[in-house]
Amino acid sequence: MQQNIVNFLDRTFFVNCLLGLLPISFILGNLAINLNTVLIIFTALYIFIRNNSNFDIVFFDKLISIYFFYILSVGIFKYAVSTQSEQDGQIIIKSITHLRYLMFYLAVRFLIGKNLINLKILFYISSLCVLFVSLDIIYQFTFGQDIFGFAGNTRRLGGPFGDELIAGGYLQRFSFFLFFAFFTFNYFEKIPKKVKFFLFCFFSVIISFALILAGNRVPFVLFLLIIFLIFFFDKNKRIYFFSLAFITITTLIILCSLNSEIRYHYAGFQKKVISLFLPFSEDKIIKFKDANNPSYNEKNYTIPYKGQNYIFASVHIKEFYSAYKTWSSNKFFGGGVKTFRYNCPKTYHNCNNHPHNYYLEILTDLGVIGFLLIVSFFILITYKSFLLQNPILSPFLFIFIGEFFPFRTTGSFFTTFNATFIFLLISIIVSILVRKDLNKNL
Repeated sequence: MQQNIVNFLDRTFFVNCLLGLLPISFILGNLAINLNTVLIIFTALYIFIRNNSNFDIVFFDKLISIYFFYILSVGIFKYAVSTQSEQDGQIIIKSITHLRYLMFYLAVRFLIGKNLINLKILFYISSLCVLFVSLDIIYQFTFGQDIFGFAGNTRRLGGPFGDELIAGGYLQRFSFFLFFAFFTFNYFEKIPKKVKFFLFCFFSVIISFALILAGNRVPFVLFLLIIFLIFFFDKNKRIYFFSLAFITITTLIILCSLNSEIRYHYAGFQKKVISLFLPFSEDKIIKFKDANNPSYNEKNYTIPYKGQNYIFASVHIKEFYSAYKTWSSNKFFGGGVKTFRYNCPKTYHNCNNHPHNYYLEILTDLGVIGFLLIVSFFILITYKSFLLQNPILSPFLFIFIGEFFPFRTTGSFFTTFNATFIFLLISIIVSILVRKDLNKNL
């Protein structure tokens, strides 16, 4: 019995099944993501110990390890100087549990380095999941509920994610694995060019339609941004991604012309973007009716600036401002992982759980030092990736750039969904940079 278990774990298909399940786990939720991550970590550890394997630590691994141990050091320091409240105890616990993403990163690095992972699996299962989510959203739009019975409205649809309206973000992240599969694997070279182009456009229509119906406007813009980057940097794929951009924009125009709620939803986004860049224009100045006793709306929906009070043109301006105020109280080391919800109320009166921007959240939680560590790492692997120009690296690189576009609004950098996806991307990118021949025989 024990030997059968050993033989099973030694087979590469088991490891690839675990990796292939990740796109499905992101649909199922945090429990499935955490379970999948733990299985990958322990499987890699088992193979490493049983086979007495070696693992070459490269500069990228050292840099990312320094970042994680910096997080742990901040947590320990904050706990040591704290008043031992329940909140202070949570800081060190969260700092320790966040180390699982370092273990996950190293596990994937090890498995790819030992040639135990075939990235085809991730591409193909991601493609199937993207098509499933897209068709489910289209079905939900057509019949008022998806195949699982989740109801929707015409402005934002969650598809299989139910009430959690993140389907657009999922499609924006994973759809490029489908598009790049046409150019990455040898199988597609056997397909006639006209047939391949037709299939590419056919899938483009389905995904564009679903992405727009999902109603997540920032992922939609990032989707177009990534297409533009691919068009600009990869001349061999320009006709395909020009077609994708044309199909996406045309689909948006058609849907907006046919549905007033969709038109209003996307037209309103333009106004919000403009207001983000003009937060202190004269038309936003307001006067308190009673300066000594401001009303609830005056207090919670205005920002003081240079002796004037400005009304929020967007809720995100309030989030960014609260992040600035929170960071100002812990500029160099931050408050610790996931402490924004605790530290923000100490400096500002209208706070959310996180500031809705990766960079601002890293600044508030890890300070300038932590910010410089992780941003330096991001810049370095992006620069090295452009120098390498490995075909299989391209989708991971462009998705990574879209993920860390500075001016986007985001969920929390430290949550299970985002952190797992981010360190999956990073581990694969670094592995490809280390193993430059990874694109052979795909």
